Amino acid sequence: MFPLRSLVFVAAITANAVASERDIPEANSQNVRAAVERSLPVIERGGTAWMQQRDCNSCHAVTFLVWSHNAALAHGLKVNRKKLAEWVNWSLADSLAEKRWFKLRPRAMAALEAGGMAEPLLARLKPLSGTTYLTQKEFLDALEKVLAKSDLESHKDELIRQATLPNDGGGPDTLAQLLLGRASLSEEKTTTESYSAVRALLLEWQEPDGSWLAAGQLPSVKWENEKEMHGATTLWSVLALTADKSADDVVSASRQQALEFLKETKPGITLQSLALQLMLAQKFGDPSRSKALRQQLLERQNADGGWSWLKTNQISDAFATGQALYALGQTGFNQKDPAVQRAWQFLLQTQDADGGWDVPQNAINTRPRKLNVYPFWGTAWATIGMLETLPKFNDRHENGRGIRSD
Repeated sequence: MFPLRSLVFVAAITANAVASERDIPEANSQNVRAAVERSLPVIERGGTAWMQQRDCNSCHAVTFLVWSHNAALAHGLKVNRKKLAEWVNWSLADSLAEKRWFKLRPRAMAALEAGGMAEPLLARLKPLSGTTYLTQKEFLDALEKVLAKSDLESHKDELIRQATLPNDGGGPDTLAQLLLGRASLSEEKTTTESYSAVRALLLEWQEPDGSWLAAGQLPSVKWENEKEMHGATTLWSVLALTADKSADDVVSASRQQALEFLKETKPGITLQSLALQLMLAQKFGDPSRSKALRQQLLERQNADGGWSWLKTNQISDAFATGQALYALGQTGFNQKDPAVQRAWQFLLQTQDADGGWDVPQNAINTRPRKLNVYPFWGTAWATIGMLETLPKFNDRHENGRGIRSD
C-alpha cells in the first residue's frame, strides 16, 4: 500500500494536471481578442514611461505603442482615441525634431571622394565610418585622433556637412515602424502632413546603392552578418514606403532602387529576415518565391506552435512568434489556418498574468544589456501578430461604433 502522504501527492499531481488542462484557453478569436486586451495596458505603461523618462522614440518603445494600439483600434478593440492621438503626435514630433547626429556613412564617404578629398585622408577616415556620434564635439574629437591639425582645419566644414545625418529620427528602422503602424482610419490634416515629412526623412537615410543601414540597437542583435542586418532594415523601409498610399515619383524611384539592391539577397539565419523576404515577394508579385518562402517559414514553426529568432534555436519566444504571425497575416493567412491556430495557442499559454510576455534578451541580443527592452518589444510583436491574423474590422463611423466582419 502507498503511504497516505504518497497518495496525497499523487492526487495533487492528478488534480493539477486536470486543472492545467482545463485552464488552457482555446485558440479562437474571442480568446485572442481577450489576450490583446490584457496586453495593451502593458504596452501603454512601458511606452508612456519611455516617453516620460527617455524622451525619445528609440529602442522602438513609442513606435510600437502607437503601432499596437492603431492595430487594435482597426480590429474593433476598445482604445482610448484621445490618448492614442496624443501618442501619435508625440512620436511624429520626436522623429521630426531637429536633433543632429553625425556619421560618415557610405554616401558621405562617396561625396567626400567626389569632392576631391585625397585617398590618404579618406583612408584615415575609414575607421570612423561605422560609428554614430551624438554631438558635433564627439565627432570633432574623433577626427582629431585620425587627422593632422592642418587637414582637419582645411576639411572641417565639409566633414561636418557630409557627416550630419538627416536628423536622428530614431534612424530608418524607427521611421519605418511609424509608417507601418500608421492608423488605417481617418486622421487630421496636420497628422497626414507629418507622416509625409517622416516619409521624406526616411528617403534621406537611403544610401546611393539603394540600401538603408541599420541603426540604434540593431547592430547588437544576433544576425548572420552585416549583409543580413542592413538587408533587414532595407526590407522594412521598402515595406513602409509600399504601405504609403500617397507615394509619388520620388518614392517610386527610391523603392525601385532598393528592390534592385535586394535582388540578390536571401533570408539569413533570423526569423525576421525570412518573414521580410516573404512579405516582399508577396507585395511585388512573385508567387512562386512567395510560396517557397512561406513553406520555409512554416517549417521553422516549433513543436509548441511558436517560432524562435534563430534557425538553430528550438525555444520559442513571443518576439519571433509575433513577427511570424504578422508575416503570415500580411500574406493571406488567418485564424482558419492550422499554423496560426498553433501559434495563437502558444501565445495564449505563455502570456504572463500581467498581460505581457517574457522574452529573454539572450535569445535575440548578442550581449547582455542593463536595459532589457525585449519583454516590451516581444509583447508588442505578439500583440501585433495576433491582431494581423484576426478577422478584419470595418469602421463605418456609425454612431461612433464600428462593424466587425467576424
